[in-house]
Amino acid sequence: MPPTRVLERLREMAPLTAWRRRGPADLLGLDRATIVQAVKVALSAGLAWALAQLILHSTSPIWAPITASLIALLTVRASLKDAGQKVLAVVVGLVVAILLGGFIGLHAWSIAIIVGIGFLVGKVLRLAPGAAAQIPISGLFVLALGTGQVRERVLDTLIGAIVAVLVNLVVIPPNHVNAGRRAVADLSDGVVDALGAMADGLAAPWRAEHAARWLRTAREQASVAATAESDVDQAEQSLALHPGRASWTGALARTQQALDTLLIVEVQVRVVARTLRDTAQKVRSSDGEQPPYPMTADVLTTTAGAVAAFSAALLAEDDPSSGDGEPLALAHRAVARARARLAEIDADLADMLAASLSRGIHLGTLVVETGRILDELEAGLQGSAPAGPPGDSRADSPDGSPDDGDGEPAERR
Repeated sequence: MPPTRVLERLREMAPLTAWRRRGPADLLGLDRATIVQAVKVALSAGLAWALAQLILHSTSPIWAPITASLIALLTVRASLKDAGQKVLAVVVGLVVAILLGGFIGLHAWSIAIIVGIGFLVGKVLRLAPGAAAQIPISGLFVLALGTGQVRERVLDTLIGAIVAVLVNLVVIPPNHVNAGRRAVADLSDGVVDALGAMADGLAAPWRAEHAARWLRTAREQASVAATAESDVDQAEQSLALHPGRASWTGALARTQQALDTLLIVEVQVRVVARTLRDTAQKVRSSDGEQPPYPMTADVLTTTAGAVAAFSAALLAEDDPSSGDGEPLALAHRAVARARARLAEIDADLADMLAASLSRGIHLGTLVVETGRILDELEAGLQGSAPAGPPGDSRADSPDGSPDDGDGEPAERR
């Protein structure tokens, strides 16, 4: 593969905006909350082992730290629910194994039966996957080691569950707001990169294969969007029963607002990319090249900047409307700048239609979809600051009027 193709493929695989904007700790996901979680898991496991040894006088109460480690990774509400489910699953698994073990003994086929029945019982009881797995594990434990340690197995699990829940409540209960914020930032980075790739390509003559690559990049953001949705949902759940919920609700609300906006913008970016692909396929030229679209490239560049400014404002750790409100003001100015560029193309659209009907129709679709992206960004900014944008949202020149365009657009050809 030629070196240039290798570099292009690496650019597709790596979200360049993310690498530019974040430090090593952020890229690795090693924020303060992650370090705290690691300490809590270690503390829960150690305390569970020590307490089980003290109460049960057992030399190796291994199930206590195992249970504590699994539950300590959860949120406060989830840890309470999971603790109850795991204890129930262990009891059910032991009962199933005791009832069947005396009849079937320890064989390959009996292990298969115990595991299969345990799986079905977990489904019937509507247990979470992690808890349901405890049923066959407990059953295998009884089959392999006998019923002599059944009581200790139940008590080990109970002690581990109680320790994990208490540690979760006492030692900085976990929340996933920062993880949700990072996931939404990843989505924003992907959208900005997709818009930037199209803008760079449209500044020069381009071909159908370029448009196909832009569309592929835009479509790849759908999986990033799904991940962001899941992470923000988990962040919301993590604040339920959280003692410090009040200090995180504002950040979560802004993250949710950013996600709601970017989910729509991500779809609209796909429409823009598909429109360019359709233009290359349906408005053919003799040499297979499309003319450069410098004004469209400029609009997509400023729109990418507006998306980045929007995300920077809403995903900041501090409330963007507090203080001088500069992050929101910057975002409003970025949107206004992109809208001014878009208005220049919109004003010339009739001339473009007269010069080339097919190309003008496709360009009109680009104008409409880009305008919708800016509409969503403005609505998202208004949702984060109901009183309206601080400062003048008109962008560009000192007198508030938009910058001049770049002359006669190539789109008229």
